[in-house]
Amino acid sequence: MPRVLIIQGSMKQYRVPFFEALARVLAEHNIELTVAFGEPTIEEATKGDSATLSHQISRPVKNYWLFNGKLLIQNVCQEIIRSDVVIVEHANKHLVNYPLLLGARLGLKSLAFWGHGYNRQARKSGFEEWLKHQTLNMVGWWFAYTQGTADYLKRNGFPSDRITVVQNSVDTSSFEAEVSAISEENRSALRLRLGILPGDLVGLFCGSLYGDKKLHFLVDAARLLREQIPNFHLIIVGDGPERDNLRHYVGSDEWIHIVGSQFGFEKAVYFGVSDVVLNPGLVGLAILDAFVAALPVFTTDIPVHSPEIEYLLPGVNGDVTPFSLQEYVDAVVRYLHDPALRARLKEGAKASAARLTLDVMVANFKHGILAFLDQSGRRGR
Repeated sequence: MPRVLIIQGSMKQYRVPFFEALARVLAEHNIELTVAFGEPTIEEATKGDSATLSHQISRPVKNYWLFNGKLLIQNVCQEIIRSDVVIVEHANKHLVNYPLLLGARLGLKSLAFWGHGYNRQARKSGFEEWLKHQTLNMVGWWFAYTQGTADYLKRNGFPSDRITVVQNSVDTSSFEAEVSAISEENRSALRLRLGILPGDLVGLFCGSLYGDKKLHFLVDAARLLREQIPNFHLIIVGDGPERDNLRHYVGSDEWIHIVGSQFGFEKAVYFGVSDVVLNPGLVGLAILDAFVAALPVFTTDIPVHSPEIEYLLPGVNGDVTPFSLQEYVDAVVRYLHDPALRARLKEGAKASAARLTLDVMVANFKHGILAFLDQSGRRGR
């Protein structure tokens, strides 16, 4: 039975359904999946979204975070030795990658990268970006987050027939069921608790609270919206290192509701009382929750978005404005004041959710693993 090892720095709650589903579909092909991961950094732990996997596929390992989380050493040697294929994140800070790259060059291990292709958020030095670029073509296969990642890899010389576009996603089917289960009583209870009256308009932010999310811009935009729309409310769902700073910045504005991390049905109800998702900063996988709830996403044109920004189609399921407070607010006001536009963008968001599912991601990843095993001659071992 071929053994596939995926190494992660830590395990996030949103990845658990993916790994569990991938293990099941690979088992149907007599392939064993193991996922090795350790504890997050102290800063990452503040986001409150760490998790674990079922013991059948989970291999918790010891993490050694160095230089305030800038480098990671993981004790994964035994799992690597017993695996036929190893899939790692394309990340400079994961020091285990370098001996694995050497082993791949020597033909000792079949190695694949999984990731963005290039770092879209971090402000890296010239050397760090150079190093990331140099390692692009040193593996046998690439699991690209999106088509944009695949296009970048091909432009930099990686063979297109060894790239799998996984269409990065989360368990939207579970969230869809939770959204569908929301009753009017649930909505009314939450509105009553937050002081939101029937007919009030609600913007929602849902994500981790850190710098690239442009949280001060978000609050400033909400205040301008409130001036033009007196019954406007903003709900902020999430946690992270900027939590206390955000609370201080919001101050006494009681119509801005900071509610912390929410999961499952409780999170769904916040989407259920909202009219639009406001995320002027970095857009990532959270865009899928918005689409499942038939909520368009409004963001700005900044260079730090994750690959999932490709899922946002202006005029179809949301909008992207320049990084201008006034232009951003104007776009949101147009949307909130135009019933026809609201209906069209909501329908576009819902249609996007139907295409961007976890089942599709699992199937894509499975086909990539099967092809990589065939290409490396390890499927029949």
